[in-house]
Amino acid sequence: MSASVKVRVPATVANLGPGFDALGVAIRMHLEIDIEPRRDSVEIMVEGEGAEQLPADDTNLVVHAMNVFFDHVGRRPSGYAVRVKNPIPLGAGLGSSAAAVVGGIIAARSLTNRTVSQVETMHLANELEGHPDNILPALLGGLVVCYRSSETGELRHYRTEPSDRLVPIVAVPREGYSTAEARKALPSDVAFSDAQFTASRAALLVAAMSQGAGAEVLAEAMNDRLHEPHRLKLMPETFAVHSELRKAGLAVALAGAGPSLLVVVPRPEARTRAEQVRRVCRARNAGWRVFVSEWESSGATTVP
Repeated sequence: MSASVKVRVPATVANLGPGFDALGVAIRMHLEIDIEPRRDSVEIMVEGEGAEQLPADDTNLVVHAMNVFFDHVGRRPSGYAVRVKNPIPLGAGLGSSAAAVVGGIIAARSLTNRTVSQVETMHLANELEGHPDNILPALLGGLVVCYRSSETGELRHYRTEPSDRLVPIVAVPREGYSTAEARKALPSDVAFSDAQFTASRAALLVAAMSQGAGAEVLAEAMNDRLHEPHRLKLMPETFAVHSELRKAGLAVALAGAGPSLLVVVPRPEARTRAEQVRRVCRARNAGWRVFVSEWESSGATTVP
């Protein structure tokens, strides 16, 4: 059994507007997990976002993911102390669940010194969490395109780097929202014209994010007609902020299923645009928090 282990996992934003269930990107906000081996007891401590509501037992998602990995390799430790430090808002569309699952698996892998491939780790995490557009950027960092083989159905991906000429701004409302409830709002069929429109924007978005396109192209690229119009109806406050920012010409999208928003701006405009986003959010509700972040090229890592 290994000595103490520390793992850092980035927050993630899925969809990015038109990349429904296919695109995800890591941002610089990290869940931290510290584990120390113990002889025969398990101690769980949670700090930060959700500390009062997250369980401190084996139903905690980090600990559950650890135990799934231990059973996967056939080796459960007799005991350990785990401290989870979470800055990622819960139910906000910033991949808090994916970070917990990926972090728990990577921590357990390091603690047991078992050699498990990145592909096997990816599949194990995705089986647990079910959202590869969050799982993969949490594990790998960067901008990730997720897809399944048309022949075998196997989960695959293509990873690239978002341009450092662009900056992500994240706006988080006071209350979270259930991803499962947001998915229930989606229709079973969509118009061909909406599918074509969104496909073209998703392709444009990958190019724009990779090459650091200007504000006008970014705003066009983050347009979506598949899922956002239906989900935003469930979130009136988020819908109002989203609409106002889009009218101002900003590239804005739901973060995952919402209710947070991702705004992508050229770096020279970051400070000015962040203040603009804050003013719009404050006009709706003083409970909004606005973060200016960076892209995270590193996924889940063990820290010396």
